[in-house]
Amino acid sequence: MMLALGVLGVLVLVGGLFATLQVAGKGDQDYHKKSEGNVRRLTYIYIALFVVIIVGFIVYLRWFV
Repeated sequence: MMLALGVLGVLVLVGGLFATLQVAGKGDQDYHKKSEGNVRRLTYIYIALFVVIIVGFIVYLRWFV
């Protein structure tokens, strides 16, 4: 059950990252220039969250199961 929830969490995270990048790629050139920094920071947040979720899941499986 925990493995299924972990996989589901990773799928949601990857889906959110994919959707963010798709939306960021659309729009006019001026908007793209202004939003580039925001998209980069949001991508870094997704990557950091992914790492935290994986580490937390491993810690949970290692010491609490």
